[in-house]
Amino acid sequence: MSDKAQLEPTPADLKTAETTEAPADLETTETTQPSADLKTAETTEAPAELENTETTEEEPEHKGAFFQAVGILPGEVSFEEGSIMAKVTVGGKEYRLLFKPRLMSAMVALKLEIKQSGSTTQRLIVYPKVMHFPKQDQPHQLAFQLVGFEKDPASSAISMQLEDFEFKLSGLWQFIPVCRVPVISVFRNFDEAIHQNLKKLDEAVAAKKKVNFMKATHVPLIWKDAPFKPFRFNPKLEKEEQGRPLFLQLKAKFIPAKDGFEFVALLAPPLEKAPKFFKASNDDKATVQKEKKKNATPSKAKATPVSAKATPSKAKEKQAKPPQPKPKPRPVKAEQKSEE
Repeated sequence: MSDKAQLEPTPADLKTAETTEAPADLETTETTQPSADLKTAETTEAPAELENTETTEEEPEHKGAFFQAVGILPGEVSFEEGSIMAKVTVGGKEYRLLFKPRLMSAMVALKLEIKQSGSTTQRLIVYPKVMHFPKQDQPHQLAFQLVGFEKDPASSAISMQLEDFEFKLSGLWQFIPVCRVPVISVFRNFDEAIHQNLKKLDEAVAAKKKVNFMKATHVPLIWKDAPFKPFRFNPKLEKEEQGRPLFLQLKAKFIPAKDGFEFVALLAPPLEKAPKFFKASNDDKATVQKEKKKNATPSKAKATPVSAKATPSKAKEKQAKPPQPKPKPRPVKAEQKSEE
């Protein structure tokens, strides 16, 4: 196997990977489904003008700028027996190693590399995947999505830009309701072809597909004495007074002990207006939530009558059977006489 083991994404390649997938392929973007009580931060409040950013024109200053979250993660990889489901251990902590169906070949190649080389220590190229809980006092859950892996520290453009544990984060600098520290919100880059395909979706399933497709990743970032104040939505202010979050392109280091990322350096000046991106509308989110409740209600309603009918039926069966008379004792004297 060559030193360039699998998928050597350049910044341009990564942009394409984020924007060229068909909506239908993105309904199951991870190999492991989150539990029912987990809620992602799609509920983040943002200025109204950010909800339809796909209609805005490209700004000259946005050339080469796009939403991105990718990094180098060295760790011990372990696969489940007879499966391509895997975990990676970093700094004594274990994280799920996810993959998209279109990148399943990367997982297969990684498993083969470990088998052939006998070394479970691998240098992975990954996207961070963060799951936030509804309550702020509940820590977020972190996983990584495999893009590829490398044996040579300088075998790709990403390796030349980043060192081990370093990530390139490009997104909106803001607070979200479900996280105590500010985050870099990484949305899906806008693509005209996908935009037209989304318009053709059947209304009955359009909302669900849009919400699944447009999910953002909100990466917690520790940045002491940050010169740029993260945006925070204030429901008491009018729309015109809200302002908007800055679009930042920076380098951050993953700290396993904190399950988070710390600021390292800015890669470009901040932008007051973000590049075009997809963001699910509040109406679509509300529709999806309504459908979930609607689908959950009938199953509970059906379960009640069944148990209710079972009790009277058993009672009727008991009442239908008349009491059986006890058998009379046989006359002993009569039997003795007959024998004589």
